[in-house]
Formats: sequence, C-alpha cells, structure tokens
Amino acid sequence: MKEQIKQIISDVFSVDAADYADDFDLKEIGLDSMSSVEVVVSLEEAFGIAVDDEDLLVENLSTIASLVSLVEKYQ
Repeated sequence: MKEQIKQIISDVFSVDAADYADDFDLKEIGLDSMSSVEVVVSLEEAFGIAVDDEDLLVENLSTIASLVSLVEKYQ
C-alpha cells in the first residue's frame, strides 16, 4: 500500500517519492488545496474507497504516513 501511495505522490507532483520518509511533509513539494484533491481522487480510484468530506483535513493528507492511515480507515 505504501509503495502505491508513494507512486501516486510521484505522479501528482512529478517527483521521485520512493525515498521520502513516512513523515516527510508533502507541503515541501507543493501540497495545496488543488493538489490534495488530486491526491485524494487518485487514492479513491487506486484503492476503491470513498473519503468522507470531514476527513479532507491537512493533517490527514500532509505525510505519506497520514495517507496510509487514511486509506486504512476506509478499507
């Protein structure tokens, strides 16, 4: 799962996220409201989940670890 999430990050931000630590702050590579929507949509498609609006918070989207937790919550 984590590798798939890193691939999504790589695709959305045009970076190589393979070496990013789980607690790397994605805002450092440009995470903002527009890109966070793209990340969430990609997660929903990749993992067959639907993220509730109340979970669309910066703390749920700002690191790879938080994205893993978010996906796990909905699987």
